[in-house]
Amino acid sequence: MRFLLYPFSLVYGFIVAVRNFLFDWNVFKSKSYNIPIICVGNITAGGTGKTPHTEYLLELLSDKKTAVVSRGYGRKTSGLLLVETNSESEKVGDEPLQIKQKFPNTIIVVSGNRRIGIEKILDSYRETEVIIMDDGFQHRWIEAGMYIALNNYENPIYSDQIIPMGKLRESKSALRRANIIITTKCADITPTEKKGIISRLNTFALQKNYFSSITYQNLKSVFTDKEIDNPENYNITLVTSISNADNLKQYLQKNENTVHHLSFPDHHNFTPKDIANILLEYKTSISDKNIILTTEKDKVKLLKYKEHFEGIKLYFSPIEINIDNSEEFNNEITNYVTKHKRKR
Repeated sequence: MRFLLYPFSLVYGFIVAVRNFLFDWNVFKSKSYNIPIICVGNITAGGTGKTPHTEYLLELLSDKKTAVVSRGYGRKTSGLLLVETNSESEKVGDEPLQIKQKFPNTIIVVSGNRRIGIEKILDSYRETEVIIMDDGFQHRWIEAGMYIALNNYENPIYSDQIIPMGKLRESKSALRRANIIITTKCADITPTEKKGIISRLNTFALQKNYFSSITYQNLKSVFTDKEIDNPENYNITLVTSISNADNLKQYLQKNENTVHHLSFPDHHNFTPKDIANILLEYKTSISDKNIILTTEKDKVKLLKYKEHFEGIKLYFSPIEINIDNSEEFNNEITNYVTKHKRKR
């Protein structure tokens, strides 16, 4: 039945193509700023790992005064908001709150209009040296100095279709705007596979291609300092509201854990009824190695129900991004930031 969506994909793709044409020919004007701006985005609707790659950049640029501008997808508010460590995810979005709690000294602003967000940072936080625009690849009213586009290895751009037939926000040719393309969620792939991916992405000579993978870290207790290293033979109630939790499930099951997965829509805001169902599933097991496990993004939303989890073993699974040829990649980023140092 997917063929019934084809006309809608044609219409959507035509509208996006016209919009891009108007930007390319300066009918619509992009605005640039006298500060290094790194845009981390994609041409796919979710699932490529923008937030962990943004956090990678924050770690890399930890010696700089770095700010993040995000749309705050999934929030129930509008306008511009400054994210604090104690903000509510419903107001600022789960991913910006995750970043703020992980990097409390970083200025995080959510704004549907990224121009307003950037200008707020430039006016109110004059010490800022770098701005990262999270999920801003389609926000062409701003001209970033460096564009990083993410391509999901498990659902690559070249095998996808335009919305609503597929998950592409715009055509594959939009990749020409990227300075760097990172194919994410790669496990152990061979040099030959990498060459094949680069060939199918059809990138230009000046564009750089990198590959990244995920490493799962020790499970961490949400409420204490306790960690679980290499969990084995646990009874796990896995609670996620992310686009795809298959890799996490496979990692857990590989170590002989029993996993009961409660999957919610991406960016879902948990309700008291959800919490009751989570606890009901958890309490069906009497195992001494019985835990509730969630993602780092979902942890910030479950904290709202802290009193419901009193005495419950609630953990989250941090991840670490590994980039092949990381020294070269890191130099690309730091050289760009140094070369385009903010003029005061």
